Amino acid sequence: MPKDPIAPNPLFTAAPDIPTQQAKEQASKLMECARYLNHTGVMLGDHRMVVASYHLNMMVRVLLNQLEDEQSPSPWPC
Repeated sequence: MPKDPIAPNPLFTAAPDIPTQQAKEQASKLMECARYLNHTGVMLGDHRMVVASYHLNMMVRVLLNQLEDEQSPSPWPC
């Protein structure tokens, strides 16, 4: 089975020099955009907007999980 060339390259990630709190604030703004896009898509009956909001929401969740993983201490002692 061939390897996925996209998998090792994160599509949506925080730059290393950005403070975690600032990255979380920006991610929160993107979540608000996704919610607005979803709401507008539902109200207008535009399935494309709803699907786009879903994809944006999933990208932000991955980013937040990445930030959380970077902050949490390792369960294994060094």
